[in-house]
Amino acid sequence: MNRKTTDDIRCELEPADEESRADAEFDTAVAEFRSAAVLAAERPERFWNVQRATILSKAAGRPTRPAWRVALVWTATVAIVVTGIGIVFDRPQAAPAPDLAAGYDQELLIDVERSLNQEVPEPLDAAFLLTAEMGRGFSATNER
Repeated sequence: MNRKTTDDIRCELEPADEESRADAEFDTAVAEFRSAAVLAAERPERFWNVQRATILSKAAGRPTRPAWRVALVWTATVAIVVTGIGIVFDRPQAAPAPDLAAGYDQELLIDVERSLNQEVPEPLDAAFLLTAEMGRGFSATNER
């Protein structure tokens, strides 16, 4: 993308002295620099985003991390979480063993019948005994 200016073309066509030749070389160098600068500026947007991020992170004083390290950390984290979930949900659930004892149902029915025939619930047995004893004591004193 070499652009030739009108001055360049005129310098090529006309015989010039030493000073005008130096000016022409300078103009040519400036034109080449300009075209190189235009080519350098026509980079993709991703390049400029990376440049901007690098400059901002250096200005903030924190070092930049390579993208592969960040990807490695995320990959390791996901692998650990998936493994943990797999361990938790893969545990075999212990099925309750069926009670094949013949007397189990009979014992349960007897316990239920005892509970129903009791005058008071088990936690209040001690209080019931005390009140019964006190009642007997009062009745004994009243009979005398």
